[in-house]
Amino acid sequence: MPVYTFEVASPVVRSVRDKEPSHFKFEIESYQALLNSIARTKSDKIETSEFNAGGQSWVLVIYPNGNTRDSGSGNISLYLKLANKPTGGSSVYATFKFFIFDHERETYITIQDARERRFDAGHLEWGIAKALPVAAFNDDKNALLVNDSCTFGAEVYVISSTATVARLSLAEQLTNRSFTWGVYDYSKLRTDTYSEIFSVEERSWKLRLYPRGNLTGQGRFLSLYLYLDDRTDLTGGRKLYVECELSIRDQLTGGAFKQTVGFWFDSVNDHRGFDTFLSLADLNNPLKGYKQNDTLIVEAVINEIFVLKEIN
Repeated sequence: MPVYTFEVASPVVRSVRDKEPSHFKFEIESYQALLNSIARTKSDKIETSEFNAGGQSWVLVIYPNGNTRDSGSGNISLYLKLANKPTGGSSVYATFKFFIFDHERETYITIQDARERRFDAGHLEWGIAKALPVAAFNDDKNALLVNDSCTFGAEVYVISSTATVARLSLAEQLTNRSFTWGVYDYSKLRTDTYSEIFSVEERSWKLRLYPRGNLTGQGRFLSLYLYLDDRTDLTGGRKLYVECELSIRDQLTGGAFKQTVGFWFDSVNDHRGFDTFLSLADLNNPLKGYKQNDTLIVEAVINEIFVLKEIN
């Protein structure tokens, strides 16, 4: 028998059922790799693609190690987010239920907030901070995480709707995942500059550098960003989650100054990086070795790519 242990948090109602979620199912492959990537980028949550229920668009938000801001530490925290902010003072009222799939018994744990929740411009997200202890989720006897894969789900009770299924998959065996860019005659740069286009996972990427800073880094930092050059296939809920390590090489010691960024690329969002990547004081310090013979060596290494797509 499964060893499900729950902390009592009325009016949260928990049960087990055979029927899969009616509105949204989210399948994760390579779960541990995703957790490692989230940790490296100092994030604490996963946001899925949008799905429709009750005439509204929603997003399932998962905190794999708990939402500490809502006293969820040590638990998987699950939340429902209204994707589009209501206007004109309007609200959306809904109850909702979350699901976690039991692979061995082919059933679903259901966790329901029995209260009706009001989603409005000031409160777009509601959920359950202590949905399931992390220890219970990781326990092999419960068969919730099997072969590094798991499935979550959601139902939103506004009006019955057709289910949407999204799948998050790890792009394995990335080839040629690193790119080196020599920025010559650096002191002569007066504005931002782009690298040549490079390819990873059959996608085109490029770097953009602001020698004297951009936005919050202007005048004090070098700003550096990763761009996805072609987003034409990122439609219909399809997204890419990319973890990329950006660095500037220390040409004296062979070391490097590095920062890691994680970001969802989609049809609208095409870049992410750092306004305040490296201070100009450090960049111009000859003992640091970042600028030699008026040249910078900029490097990008794409560590992980996760592909999120709707499969029906």
